[in-house]
Amino acid sequence: MEEIYLDKNENPFNVPEKVKKEFINYAKDADFNRYPEKGLPSLIKKLAGLTGFSSENIIAANGSDELLDILIRRAEGDIVVSSPTFEMYSFYARNYGHKAIDVPLRSDFSLDVNGILAQKDAKLVVICSPNNPTGNLIDRESIKKILDSGVTTILDNAYYEFSGEDYTDLIAKYSNLIILRTFSKAFSLAGMRIGYGIAESKFISEIKKLQAPFYMNILSAKMAEIMIDNYSLIVEKIKYIVEERERVYNEIKDIAYPSSANFLLLKKDLYGYMEENGIHIRKLPLVKDRSRLTIGTKDENKRAIEAIKKYVMEKF
Repeated sequence: MEEIYLDKNENPFNVPEKVKKEFINYAKDADFNRYPEKGLPSLIKKLAGLTGFSSENIIAANGSDELLDILIRRAEGDIVVSSPTFEMYSFYARNYGHKAIDVPLRSDFSLDVNGILAQKDAKLVVICSPNNPTGNLIDRESIKKILDSGVTTILDNAYYEFSGEDYTDLIAKYSNLIILRTFSKAFSLAGMRIGYGIAESKFISEIKKLQAPFYMNILSAKMAEIMIDNYSLIVEKIKYIVEERERVYNEIKDIAYPSSANFLLLKKDLYGYMEENGIHIRKLPLVKDRSRLTIGTKDENKRAIEAIKKYVMEKF
């Protein structure tokens, strides 16, 4: 039986053939002996067009992870996270000797706003929405209350395209907010490590000072540009994944939480069981009795649904 991989929240679709051809044609004539143009102005301009912001509000990076690294290193103090959430926030905090203060999500996965605001020594708050691994959106009023305190806040928006919830209007009011996005999920470019941030221009200028002058290779930068130019093709795949997410959830809702991302949080640890069936899902060692299922193709999802239903029949 062929093994399927539904464990890393990757897009199940490779980039469109049209995009591949354009990229290959570029690579044939690319000047590999030259450094990228400093600041990647062409990519930044494309990202500005994609998001509706000025180029001064945009920063590109080797995945949003690079920006997380820079922002957390820069914080020079306590970092507030809300578990269960993306484990890299605490990883980077520990790397730089910062204290990662965990103010856990409430039982309904909402933010404990009062608990976060009580952390008076916090230099940075990291919020993930849609949150990984729970899949839920964080209420914008809760985010605004945290921003109103003046603390620098990262809003990790990696799964934005699957959610339909756009927080970028908050940037006009809050100079202490930076929104991070990625090309790893909706854009099918996990292998090329491309991310970007959106914030008030002064904030962006300060972050750029901490970046190396030639921080992204020319191939990743060009691929990102081509994908933006072909965004209509990306939208088709996003629609497919969202429809599949809802279909899968409705089939296994007794054992899954609803989601606004490209994955579902399962109410049981099915990691070992699914492995036995040739289906790789995400084990969550820091979340007791839970696991995470990435949404794949229709055929992959069919196998996952059948295995999960069989599990439910055997165990309940």
